[in-house]
Amino acid sequence: MFIAVLARRLKAGKTYRDFVEAWYPDKGFDVAGRGPILARNIADDREILAISLIDLPDRDSLEDVLDRVGAQERLRHDRIAEVIETTTLRGLYEIEDEFDFSTDETVARGRPR
Repeated sequence: MFIAVLARRLKAGKTYRDFVEAWYPDKGFDVAGRGPILARNIADDREILAISLIDLPDRDSLEDVLDRVGAQERLRHDRIAEVIETTTLRGLYEIEDEFDFSTDETVARGRPR
């Protein structure tokens, strides 16, 4: 399982809606997962965070998907460039662990030995 994370800052005068219209893909990626999830920074509403969980078994599978959707993503990113000032974070991460800190019990149960 992988996580894609991007943080972008809107150009002055551009709105969240402008971003979503530019960012929204023309076709599906044919990959299981969760998201993307979009969030706005509560201290700076021009900053938008996108997070996607990508359910693939290994890095080779991820590379295959990236190759397959590359042309579509280049077009989409050209549209996005029209509404964003900067991309401050761009990363693709492989999940190592997942924890549950919601209660004392789940914290105790999940504590590394």
